[in-house]
Amino acid sequence: MTEDKDDSLDCQIVFEVSNEIANKIGGIYTVIASKAPEMQRLMSPGNYLTIGLYNAFKARNDFEELAPPKDFEDVFNAVRAEGIEVKYGRWIGGGAVETILVDPSYLLDVPLVTGKSDRKIDQIKGILWNWFNIDSLWMPEVFDPMVAFGWAAGVLVSKLIESPRFKNKRIVTHFHEWISGPGLLYLKRNNIDVATVFMTHATQLGRNIAMGEEDINVILDDLLAKGETIPPQKAYQYHVEGTHQIEVVCAMEADVLITVSEAVARETEGILGHRADFIIPNGINLEGLSKKDDLIVKHKEARLKLGHFIEAYFNPYYSVNLENMLVVHISGRYEFHNKGIDVFLEALKLVDEELGTSKKQKEILAFIWVPAPVSGIKTDVLRAFEHARELREILQTPVIKMEEWLSQIQPEYEEHLKSRTMHDFFSKNELKKITELVNKTKESKNENDYPPVCPFNLNERDTIYQTLKKLDLMNKPDSSVRVIFYPVYLSKNDQLLALDYYDAVAGCDMGIYPSTYEPYGLTPLEALALGVPAVTTDLSGFGLLINEQLHEESYGIFVLNRKGRTNEQAAIDLAKIIVKHSHLSTEEILNARMTAREISELYSWRNIIKEYRSSYDEAVKRLNKNRV
Repeated sequence: MTEDKDDSLDCQIVFEVSNEIANKIGGIYTVIASKAPEMQRLMSPGNYLTIGLYNAFKARNDFEELAPPKDFEDVFNAVRAEGIEVKYGRWIGGGAVETILVDPSYLLDVPLVTGKSDRKIDQIKGILWNWFNIDSLWMPEVFDPMVAFGWAAGVLVSKLIESPRFKNKRIVTHFHEWISGPGLLYLKRNNIDVATVFMTHATQLGRNIAMGEEDINVILDDLLAKGETIPPQKAYQYHVEGTHQIEVVCAMEADVLITVSEAVARETEGILGHRADFIIPNGINLEGLSKKDDLIVKHKEARLKLGHFIEAYFNPYYSVNLENMLVVHISGRYEFHNKGIDVFLEALKLVDEELGTSKKQKEILAFIWVPAPVSGIKTDVLRAFEHARELREILQTPVIKMEEWLSQIQPEYEEHLKSRTMHDFFSKNELKKITELVNKTKESKNENDYPPVCPFNLNERDTIYQTLKKLDLMNKPDSSVRVIFYPVYLSKNDQLLALDYYDAVAGCDMGIYPSTYEPYGLTPLEALALGVPAVTTDLSGFGLLINEQLHEESYGIFVLNRKGRTNEQAAIDLAKIIVKHSHLSTEEILNARMTAREISELYSWRNIIKEYRSSYDEAVKRLNKNRV
């Protein structure tokens, strides 16, 4: 006879708090949005609720406002009485899960508006100083609205748990990042009967150190070896004392501390002074990206659109062979060193030297999808794409005629093919129009012109542009490596590439993310899920996870060794990976795509979500233990 499981301390309700809920800013939005449907399935509808920051512009397309349930009316009235506006509805991007957005604008208003002697946010910061010695005196202005949001979320939770629906239930509130941290501190200081989970995706001080001249991994190695925590003065050196102190206090006060990787767990231990209780990797919603059976079809469709772009971009200058081309990309925030953009470009130069001008080798086309300030599309590029559009329109009728003729199955099909030439499918008018287009294109180009490395008007002092120039990766005809720096957010509605990010990635042969600082690294996982082999590093959370779980070499994922190695050494190794991948046969590339997808399935939210369940149950148990 088996003993029934005692579920008297299991979590019954989860509130998940982040300023990125229905407010896309960065990767945390993607993480929570893809996880939310699985959370609702785990907890069941009505027992999972997300709380986010109201942004009127973004909410228009990502939030469906609804009339609040009757049992929330008193809650909302009580919250509004404290100067916090609330809106109830569904988060569209998060699978239409139940959501409350808070608008703390009134907390930030100046006395002239509120009629009070000082701003409410200044009172809140004073309280945080008195309670926890959080020093916000010299923090930048952006600090205030983030603190106001976190505080407002805490106030909302304190009222929600008194509603009939949630009263006397075992509730966990999951706070993401320092921005929501003031809400956690509000609940703890006021002894609100709710278990708390604090999750840091990367520490603020760790990220800032990594962006500077110091080596964050060397610092952490030293601190952990000595069993020490980073001195508090370090946060003042990097001007992040307020955010750092919120993280430190939240890590200490929360019932459970979660992070996303061993890389960040090292930071929480060495920088926040608290080892993470749970390390739960970010997952992915596989079906939301692409079904396994559709991978190759999706790739071919995306590659066709990429091909149209590539032809329009290069054909005015010289022809490129799309059938003999390896298309790679790098993407992410513009952190030149942290994201490994420097090593990526150095590796491309080495690849160019290795492949030389041999026509037997594949050409390499590298996209750089890293947003940067631009001022419109270059006139020559717009003209080239207009000519390409006109040409495709002219070709529509001849192509239809050709397809009809080719589909006529004849007893002697080879003789049937020889009976006509391509010229036979064009009318005189169509040939005339094509000739005029070709002449217009020739007249607009100088003999020594090259395709620009960026289709947009870009400040020539831009670091990526200057590095491409220095390395002579300038799309010269005799180069084996072509580069397109595309510094705008990808969208189906743009005038050139006309693909969203996931479709653009699906059209590539490899995603390359050689980061030196990457707390987790969702981009390689997304690439794998789309059937695109990826390069990550042993300095990223995801790379460490791959090294731990996969012990055999695979063409689906490559972990570049960067720890303790120079940029030059990393660039040499990365160049070898790219060249080796360019030598794969068609069948080997197809196998690599399927392997990539299979690896991503290990990190499906359906496989990972139960770890959140365990962490929430543990938070409830610890809260109950502390009551006794």
